[in-house]
Amino acid sequence: MKKGFLLLVALLGLVSCSDKQQSLRIVCPTNAPSLCFYNYVNNENFITSSNPQNGIIPMFMKDTYDVIVAPTQGGLNQIVNQHANYQIAAVITFGNFFIVSTGRDEDHTLNAGDKVLIFQENDLPGKIFNYVYGDLGLSTYAVASLALTKTVIENNGTLTDETTIEFDYIFTSEPVVTSTNSEVFKNVQEDFSKKTNGKMLTQASIFVKKTSNKNLIDSFLANLENSILIALENPDVLEIALSTLGSPEAQQGKYGVTGKIAKTVTEKNNGFSLGYKSAYSIKNDIQQFVDLFPGLKLGTLNEEVFYK
Repeated sequence: MKKGFLLLVALLGLVSCSDKQQSLRIVCPTNAPSLCFYNYVNNENFITSSNPQNGIIPMFMKDTYDVIVAPTQGGLNQIVNQHANYQIAAVITFGNFFIVSTGRDEDHTLNAGDKVLIFQENDLPGKIFNYVYGDLGLSTYAVASLALTKTVIENNGTLTDETTIEFDYIFTSEPVVTSTNSEVFKNVQEDFSKKTNGKMLTQASIFVKKTSNKNLIDSFLANLENSILIALENPDVLEIALSTLGSPEAQQGKYGVTGKIAKTVTEKNNGFSLGYKSAYSIKNDIQQFVDLFPGLKLGTLNEEVFYK
């Protein structure tokens, strides 16, 4: 424990924020995006929500927060179509979707007729799955939540609904893959990159208020990038930082996962796909990503939506 405490002090010393940065009001989804803010673990100005659609997206029009972390397409929809007073500054998660095999498929190849369980068919997960694999002729069955994919994996790939369905593959996400000790059959991010000629899956982004002090925001962003790099190089810091909240329930309540799971998933090939890219530097990747949502009518993103 003493070794862990000393590591925490050393690492958090490298990513310590000024009082002004600590005073920034931030709202962020739980799970992967929130882990980028492990050094805000005891900051009362850092708020998380497990329901981005109802707990975060409406905040764009209330002008309460200096920084909003949100699904990329959802935040840009607020800026482009609702004229929210924010700009996209950076992308911090790049997709954590995976396909696991139940072992039933005799040819071990994802192809026509294979039964695949997917989740959130009409939201980002379903959009990504259908974009990448929609032309394979798969037989898909959708459930409402990621948690239900975990239940099916734990039930040997079988779903008992009105009838019993035995799946060949399950489309899921971290931390389900790790918590069920599943082996990855397909890394969806890699297949997305192949389909888009090397583009990144720009899942969650940092949006900053236009009227915020630019020097303060620049310092905040630089600190955030540094803290993410430290966590990727030293995943122990995630477990140690979150453990200061106390019980696993308290950790999961604020971050959506425990520090132990956060560390394990990050150690395992950065399973949460944490990272940092200036939004303006990858604007073509972001454009390709939001084009998956034609119903939002975002069109070609103009320069004004990007923080520079």
